Amino acid sequence: MRRPGDQARVLPGGRTEFRIANGQTVITNAHGEVHRIEAPRGLAGVNKMVITHAPGGGRIVETGRPGARVVNYGPRRGFVEHALRPGYISRTYVADGRSYAHVYREYRYHNVAYYRYVPAVYYGPQFYAWAATPWTAPTPYAWFGLATPAPWFGFYAGYFTPYPIYASPDLWLTDYVLAENLRLAYENQQAGDTGQAPSPFSAQPTAAAISPEIKALIADEVRQQLAADRATELQPTSSCPQQLAPAREKLPPALSQGVFVVSSNLEMTTAAGQACALTPGDIIQRKGRETTADGGVSVEVLSSKPGDCAADSVTTVQLADLQEMDNQFQEHLDSGLKRLAENQAKGLPSGPVASARLCAEGTAEPVSDAEAQLATQETDAAKLEAQVKQTGAGN
Repeated sequence: MRRPGDQARVLPGGRTEFRIANGQTVITNAHGEVHRIEAPRGLAGVNKMVITHAPGGGRIVETGRPGARVVNYGPRRGFVEHALRPGYISRTYVADGRSYAHVYREYRYHNVAYYRYVPAVYYGPQFYAWAATPWTAPTPYAWFGLATPAPWFGFYAGYFTPYPIYASPDLWLTDYVLAENLRLAYENQQAGDTGQAPSPFSAQPTAAAISPEIKALIADEVRQQLAADRATELQPTSSCPQQLAPAREKLPPALSQGVFVVSSNLEMTTAAGQACALTPGDIIQRKGRETTADGGVSVEVLSSKPGDCAADSVTTVQLADLQEMDNQFQEHLDSGLKRLAENQAKGLPSGPVASARLCAEGTAEPVSDAEAQLATQETDAAKLEAQVKQTGAGN
């Protein structure tokens, strides 16, 4: 039951928002379960802490602001974001006991700030050309070997099925980008799952698989990026050309890309007024380049998992979120290219010498205490959730 001074209001989709007298906000879902908690102060001083229970399971904890955040997917999984140098930030990712860093550059567009991924490695033009050229014969590929498939693959078996045979490297890269997106989503969910894991999608007869037509659209995005990287490498330079321009008003890459693989949990309201969610692995298509006053971009849902925003529905996604999808797409594509360059994708034809070239602007050392920051934040989040439970908000 609520305490004196608490306020409640009904939100779309059967949710309820409780504003507690101590400044906390609690949002429950249609079943009365706590979905989101906001507290006015977290690890980053005056910055609030936000705890979100993701659709389908898992918990995400965030403090700080863009450019200076700590984000938990569990006690030892997440990332620490901080300023690297003027105009650049670094994210130290922690997973499975190891840490690595990615670099992003800040830009602005119509007064909206966004961060663009800065590659750490480029390859020779011949390698990019090979990655978009058909092989002499179609090549079979055993994604998960002959043993038991990876847990994440079994979880999404009703939604994602990789091709058993590939005609060219870019088609393998398309499945690799999708596979990495879903693998990370599954592992983050398991790391932050404080209860019983949900049923796999393969057990849900309503699960609609990503269609070949939608995969073809993603493959087009892969080929366009390969062509752009090849064009970059054909320009004589000793650094990263697209990163050297001043950080001024600049069209985000997300407004040039047409199709996106959703990379995080997003709460949406469709054009029809229905509340729903987009989760990693859903596929959306941008419907225009116009942005709303608050930085939103109109998109259409092409493919989604059970319980998410329905296919063909139209909604608005923040430009910064679209750019994060583009960033993850680029990061996974780079990871796939690295596997091809080092012949780690066993069973696929070898390509030409990759001629890897480091990009200094895209490299950074991981923060040494990132795992400790994640552990501390996880402890604080557990205390906050226990405190909210004691208040009875949502009960």
